[in-house]
Amino acid sequence: MIRASRARPATGRIAFALAACSYAAGLGEAAGQQPVLTVEREDGSSSNVTVSLDRGFAAVGTDVLTDLGWTVVESGGGLTISAAGEIHVAMRLSSPFFRWDGVVLQMTDAPYRAGRRSYVPLQFLSDFLPRRLPGLYDFADESGRLRAGDVALLATGGASAGVTGGGGESGATPTADLAPTVDAEPALDPNSAEAVRLARPSTYDGTRVVVIDAGHGGEDPGSLSQSGIREKDVALAVALRVAEELRGVEDLEIVMIRDDDTFVDVWERGLIATRAKGERPGLFVSIHANSFPARREARGFETYFLSDARTEHERRVSAIENAPMSRNPASRDSETGEDLDFIFRDLTNYDHAHWSEDLAALVQEELDDFHPGPNRGVKQGVLAVLTNALMPSVLIELGYLSNQAEARVLNESDFHDQAAEAIAEAVVRFFERYPPGNGTGAPEPSR
Repeated sequence: MIRASRARPATGRIAFALAACSYAAGLGEAAGQQPVLTVEREDGSSSNVTVSLDRGFAAVGTDVLTDLGWTVVESGGGLTISAAGEIHVAMRLSSPFFRWDGVVLQMTDAPYRAGRRSYVPLQFLSDFLPRRLPGLYDFADESGRLRAGDVALLATGGASAGVTGGGGESGATPTADLAPTVDAEPALDPNSAEAVRLARPSTYDGTRVVVIDAGHGGEDPGSLSQSGIREKDVALAVALRVAEELRGVEDLEIVMIRDDDTFVDVWERGLIATRAKGERPGLFVSIHANSFPARREARGFETYFLSDARTEHERRVSAIENAPMSRNPASRDSETGEDLDFIFRDLTNYDHAHWSEDLAALVQEELDDFHPGPNRGVKQGVLAVLTNALMPSVLIELGYLSNQAEARVLNESDFHDQAAEAIAEAVVRFFERYPPGNGTGAPEPSR
């Protein structure tokens, strides 16, 4: 069984975001004054923006976005940030979650209002703008400089344009430079909903990784039936059988988060999965059983992917599955930075939301072929166990232990075999299209 090491450096995008968000605080301490963000525009002009540390994190007034050509409207405790009729960002004051053209993302801190001004975390400018619009924005964390292009380019298909620091020749005629690539297929984000919908058979011929997570374990039994059937036992029985089914598939590497009755911290499971996957394509499947003692008639199966919970039911299930976090608070102390890593990793994992939803739909389809309970559909929620897994990830609720009849089914060996076969088949079908193309670009044409 793979074990997680306690010490680990922040790398890649995590390190970038940490540096970006700590820049202002460090500068303010060193200089003994309010830190500033330098904004350099494409026309060669620049300005210094005061960075607020009043809430314990770096934030800037929304007027900075207005000065950069964005439209900011505050209403009903929310912020709507838009540009050129092409980008729509919806935030809620006091919530780190926001939607960028419908995709749910998360910042480390939340926007807020103080006096007559509204503020957004500096991270929105230093990380999200360069990440979502790499041709328009670039942030240099070592100097605290944001290089910004003309947001009006979005209306002409220029979002992928390279941004220059000073209005030279390359910035004078951006539309001419962009014309050949505006409609080019490689510009399609391979993680977008459209790419997932259009994805054709994958041409990737290397090893893929399947990380199987049997929920709960050890001191955490999970949900219990009236007759004493434990969720951790059902999850492990099915997980072991899924691994057995998939080990016979060529070019698949199987990783078990636990293969016995051992407790593994919820926060660590996704980290283990991410390290095991490395740079290879992979997926993460977490296996669970549901419970709703207040409504013992509830039964059926559902599969979750990581996104904002939309209904009370999704919020309830998310809360139940996140409950084990409180069992091991030592794993989230300030020295290891587990909480901070959780949030930063979440930013990247939301890039896999559409693929995760696709995997969840395949799981539901396969389970529906034999499961005696109702198909409750694909669900979504903020589930900690999925957050740190930087790959398509789902959490499967095989049925309700609180329902006496369904609990008996969940405890049967035949059910374990059939559920494992269904999940394994969903995994194999998923990898027929993932990663799209050669794993680095848009879907390739069918042969």
